[in-house]
Amino acid sequence: MGAGLSRELNILLGGVPFGRNNVGDEAILECVVHLIREVCPPARITVSTDDQEETRKRLGVNTLPLFGFEPPYSRAEMEAALSAADVFIWAGATGLSDYPEIPLRMLEIAHKAGTKTVVWGVGMNEKFNPYLYHVLPGKRRALLNLLSLLTLKRINFIERVEQKKMERARRKIVEQLNQCDLVVLRDPETLAAVHKCGDVPHAVVGADSAELLKPAAWESITLTREARAVLESGNRKIGLCISAQRQLVHQQELIEFLDRLADRDNRIVFLPMNHATDAPLMQGLRERMKNKEHSVVIGGRRPPGEILAIAGKLDLVISSRLHLLILASVLHVPIIGISRGSKVDNFLAPFGHISAGSVDDCDFDHMQNELDRLIETRDEFREISTAVHEMLLDRLGKAKTRLAELLN
Repeated sequence: MGAGLSRELNILLGGVPFGRNNVGDEAILECVVHLIREVCPPARITVSTDDQEETRKRLGVNTLPLFGFEPPYSRAEMEAALSAADVFIWAGATGLSDYPEIPLRMLEIAHKAGTKTVVWGVGMNEKFNPYLYHVLPGKRRALLNLLSLLTLKRINFIERVEQKKMERARRKIVEQLNQCDLVVLRDPETLAAVHKCGDVPHAVVGADSAELLKPAAWESITLTREARAVLESGNRKIGLCISAQRQLVHQQELIEFLDRLADRDNRIVFLPMNHATDAPLMQGLRERMKNKEHSVVIGGRRPPGEILAIAGKLDLVISSRLHLLILASVLHVPIIGISRGSKVDNFLAPFGHISAGSVDDCDFDHMQNELDRLIETRDEFREISTAVHEMLLDRLGKAKTRLAELLN
C-alpha cells in the first residue's frame, strides 16, 4: 500500500460526483461514512467533493476537490491523494455505465500506487450512457454517415465507432475490478451486466447504501407555510419527481394526469432530488397545471434525511429518480417508477412491480391503475416493502462484514 496500514487508516471516498446537489449521491455518501465509522472507528475519512465546506460541516470529514469530473481539476493533486490514501473506496451510484472511465481511471492510479481499493454499492445499467458512448448529432456523425454511404451502407461507421468505445470500456471494467481488494455491486442485475463484460469472479452483490438512511426529525425541518399545510393535511398526497437529466417526453400528458388527480382532491407534492435542476423543471410543470392550487413544490437545498422524512408524509411516490423510490420504500410508502435506464426496473423487480413506461414513452394508464391499486392495498405494500428492505439490509450486512475484515 502507498502509505501502509496504520492505526488511523486513511480512507478516501470518491468516484461519484459528490457535492453536485444530487440527493441520491449525498444519501449514499452519508450512509457510507456512517458505515465506515461503525466498522473502523479510528479511520480518517476524506471525501472528494465539489462542496467541500458543506460536506465537512455535515459529515465531520476531511475533504478534497471533486476529482475526475468537469470542470478541470488538478490531475497531480488527484494522483497524490490516491497514492497517500491507505484505501480508496469508489462509493456507489451507477457509475459503471453512466461515467465508467472516470472512477476506473482513479482505480488505475490507486492500483499503480499500491493503495487498497474497494468498489462499494456501484450499479450498472444494461446500456452505457448514450451521451458518452453514442455518436451524437453533429459534424462527426454527419461525416461517419457519409463514409457509410460511400460504402453503400455495407459498413456502418457510426455503429463501428460506438462499439469500439463500449468494448474499450468493458475491457477496462474487467481489468480494474479484478485488481480491487473488494467489489460489492448494488444488485444482481449489475453483477450480470459486469459478467457480460468479462469474468470478475470475486465480485459480490450488496445493496444501495441509501437503504441505511434515517429520517430527520420532523420538527427540525424548515418548510414554507404552504408546504407544511399540504404535508400535514389529511388529504391524499402524491409525491412526484421527474429528473431534469432526462426529461419526460410527454410533458403535456403528465400535466393532464396530475390535473385529473388534483380534481379528485389529491394534493400533488413535487419533491426535487436536485434542487438546482429538478426544482425549476417541476416548478414549470406546476405552473402549467390548471389545478396548481392543489400542488406544492418542496423547494430549497435539503440534506437526504429531510427528503426521507418528507417522503414519509406522502401516500404514494411517482419518480424517474431511483433514489426517491429507494427512500420512499424505506418508509414503506408505495412507489411507481418511470424508467430512466434499467436501474429503476431492477429496483422495482423485488416488489413485483414494472415501470409505468419510460421517460421516452410513459404509460399513464398503467400509472393510474397502479396508483389506484397501491392506494387501496397499502398494508399489502408495507408487507412487501418490509420484506424487500430486510433482504437488502441482509445483503448490506454481509458486505459490511467483508469491508470490516479488509479495513481491520
